[in-house]
Amino acid sequence: MEFLSADNVTFRYFELAKHNILEHASLSIHPGTITVIIGNSGCGKSTMAAVCAGLYPENGGELLSGAITLCGRDIRSLSPSERSRYLTLMFQNPDLQFCMDTLRKELRFCLENISFPPEEMDSRIEEFAAGLSIGPLLDRSFSTLSGGEKQKAALCCLLALGSQGILLDEPFANIDPESSREIVNLLKKQNSAHHTTIIAIDHQLDNWLTAADEFILMGKGGQIVKRGITPENLDQYEELFLAQGVFFPGRQYPKAEKAPSGGTAVELDQVSVKSGKKEPFLLENCTIRFEYGQMTALTGPSGTGKTTLFHALLKQRPYTGTIRINGNDLRKIKEKDLFQMAGIVFQNPSQQFTTTNVLDEVMENLNIWCPGLNDSQKKQRAKDLMTQYGLWEYRRYSPYMLSQGQQRRLAVLSVLCGEQRILLLDEPTYGQDDRSTRAIMEQLRLKARDQGLCIVFSTHDLNLAACADITYHIQEKELKPCQRSTHL
Repeated sequence: MEFLSADNVTFRYFELAKHNILEHASLSIHPGTITVIIGNSGCGKSTMAAVCAGLYPENGGELLSGAITLCGRDIRSLSPSERSRYLTLMFQNPDLQFCMDTLRKELRFCLENISFPPEEMDSRIEEFAAGLSIGPLLDRSFSTLSGGEKQKAALCCLLALGSQGILLDEPFANIDPESSREIVNLLKKQNSAHHTTIIAIDHQLDNWLTAADEFILMGKGGQIVKRGITPENLDQYEELFLAQGVFFPGRQYPKAEKAPSGGTAVELDQVSVKSGKKEPFLLENCTIRFEYGQMTALTGPSGTGKTTLFHALLKQRPYTGTIRINGNDLRKIKEKDLFQMAGIVFQNPSQQFTTTNVLDEVMENLNIWCPGLNDSQKKQRAKDLMTQYGLWEYRRYSPYMLSQGQQRRLAVLSVLCGEQRILLLDEPTYGQDDRSTRAIMEQLRLKARDQGLCIVFSTHDLNLAACADITYHIQEKELKPCQRSTHL
């Protein structure tokens, strides 16, 4: 008997929608295995996960055909608490996972929902937090945690529930490589000790090469392109991966010659930053410059201050020292003028959308930043940009109904519509397939070179960081320059 079986599933988000997200898709997962699903951005991986976990159509969308069974039981016959004993899901966006304001409260809430003995809760909470090395986060507000710390917290909740299976949607999107390896090892131990079925959706297979029993390649509409791929036979499928536009382990990004500086855009002089007034400093005494005409990458473990630094540059986080934008003291620049100079793509792109329609989102930015274009020219430019980013067919969708990868592309596209010469991009390619990642990075490089923009991006992908003209790594609360090489 299969642990999970999805048979002939057809699903759409809206009753009158022209496109089905899943089209007669089927999927089966063997019990006690570690299975990784890979596929291009927007092919339906996250939607299939939500359907298999019972979140859809119970909480939205239309299931036009198909059936889901967990350990032989029809998912429609299971209550939410019963489903959680079979399968728990970690969302791609951890902000959607939490009901409480701290991890300790969230863990208590989760355990109460499965009627876990109250007298054993505290020890279980401490045990699983220690297992993920996040004990110090138990009583911190979720609002002060980094994206990577939130993902670890969400995984902690799933493991504490003790379900027969765990479904992870992009579990390492905001987590540094060392932490990713630690989590894979923890999941391997969980699988070995408790026969827990592990299903992961991931754009990068590197972390799973020593753990996975099977890789499944998914195509458009949730259709299975190929299964039976294993770490041992993976090499024979490189051409298939490239044809599908997905990452193949070990493939590097090309690195261009370092571009000359077009002048200093941002200067930090003995700057220290923290996420809140009562929080400790994450970065201390940083003195660096970000230059026009160049791309700068920021790397470092989760929670070390990359996102916080971006927010400080926009006057949204406390800092000491001096920050200069175009030679002017940041403290003396009005926010209205600052946002004319600098644009940002948030780590969670859904936080920056202002409309309920993908096309409107792009048009709104064109209206703001390109007032010299007439309506016809703006519509044509919007179509060209959205086609380039693979979003034109989703133009009538709400931005919130897109996959995380598609939301990320929309956010990057929207900020590129602007005329700001300083762009801060927080994990600009997470949730992207190989084809989209290369397109985004190439366009950013051209923007930096041809228009003289200053582009600063954070990433946990050290291969991607090698695309930058200069890379700074956060270590011991300092920003330290890295040597340029073929790749990091």
